[in-house]
Amino acid sequence: YGCGSCHTVPGVDGADGLVGPPLTRFGARSYIAGALPNTGDNLQHWIRDPQEVEPGTAMPDLDVSELEARDIAAYLLTLE
Repeated sequence: YGCGSCHTVPGVDGADGLVGPPLTRFGARSYIAGALPNTGDNLQHWIRDPQEVEPGTAMPDLDVSELEARDIAAYLLTLE
């Protein structure tokens, strides 16, 4: 999905984007986008439909499937 073009993703070569916040220690954060408690279900919701969570956010709707959102969320929550 090109996450690294906007975000720095630790451990991923070339994922050094500066548009969005770095995803370092994502699992230790309290909130997603300053709006949702950082839980697996909320993170999947954010990944699949960021505009519904925060209208106007720079995070685009990337048509991430439910299964892929679950996998992405699981990875991000390990980053502590």
